[in-house]
Amino acid sequence: MQLNDEKKMNHNPQKISETQAVKNDCYMLDEQGREVQVTTSMVQDICIELLKQCRTVKS
Repeated sequence: MQLNDEKKMNHNPQKISETQAVKNDCYMLDEQGREVQVTTSMVQDICIELLKQCRTVKS
């Protein structure tokens, strides 16, 4: 699915002015199967945890 999306983007380039806001919503499913919006804070927290794990493996 991701490859199809990338092909569409490559074949249909659109110019976006720097003043236009780009809407970028991302969702995941919770334990009950409901959609939950992924926030910037959630991504930052996961990155911090992954970095801690990488440092632990190197030690």
